[in-house]
Amino acid sequence: MRKMTPYLLGALLFVSATPALAGDVPALEKAIKAWTEESTAPTFKHAFADLNDDGIDDAVVLITDNQYCGSGGCSFVIFQGVAGGFKLVSSSTITREPILLLTEKKKGWHTLSVFVAGGGAKAGQVMIRFNGKKYPGNPSMQPKAKKNDLKGAKTLISENN
Repeated sequence: MRKMTPYLLGALLFVSATPALAGDVPALEKAIKAWTEESTAPTFKHAFADLNDDGIDDAVVLITDNQYCGSGGCSFVIFQGVAGGFKLVSSSTITREPILLLTEKKKGWHTLSVFVAGGGAKAGQVMIRFNGKKYPGNPSMQPKAKKNDLKGAKTLISENN
């Protein structure tokens, strides 16, 4: 048996230590079912993005099933990507598309922006900032996003996807 070169050995260690979570929809569905306490996942839209810059994709989920939506919008859930699946970070109510990933970070996590309207909320994009433990539960109570806040934003979920 030939000796492995240090480069090949390093590459193998990198591949074996990298979680295979990017785009892991079955693991996400399992996390959503656990969150809803249902045997089947409700309809949802999602995007994978590394929200906390740990090199592992997290999941941003908008539950679009009628059971989770009302006049103000739908339930919005964020899961942290971890080895073997996803862990709940936070859930919010009355959220609408688009959901944007902003360049700003608070407490090590990217700020998000969601659209709020209906249910008594004044229509517009709002800032969803991480507080060190979770994102806020009620987007309609968050500050409105200004034009400069949205500069460089990446669309995660929109009506078109």
